[in-house]
Amino acid sequence: MAVFESYRANLEVADLAPTVDFLRDVLGFAVEVHERAMGLALLRRDGVGVGVVRTPNPAVNETTAGYVGVSDVDALYAHCLRYGGEITTELTEHPWGLRDFVLRIPGGHRLAFGQRIAPAS
Repeated sequence: MAVFESYRANLEVADLAPTVDFLRDVLGFAVEVHERAMGLALLRRDGVGVGVVRTPNPAVNETTAGYVGVSDVDALYAHCLRYGGEITTELTEHPWGLRDFVLRIPGGHRLAFGQRIAPAS
């Protein structure tokens, strides 16, 4: 059986710069590719990738564009608040063993960040 080794969310935006800047400056992603003329940026932090793609008709999911597992969700939540991140769902502890929050990034996309705090039931 094949092993899945990575995940990259692809986010459509009208303007690359605000989203790329936010992902780099606030969330600590490194820019691996930034093809302005093509309208594409690929970013990575640890094992998580994000693609930002310019399009004239960007689509934004009604819920979240992706769920990122983290090792210290409380610290990341505090960091996002400190840098003016727009939290759309406050830090919440769920009965299924996850603690998470949802952050809106420039371009309108929402990313969920969570941590397993108890075994899944």
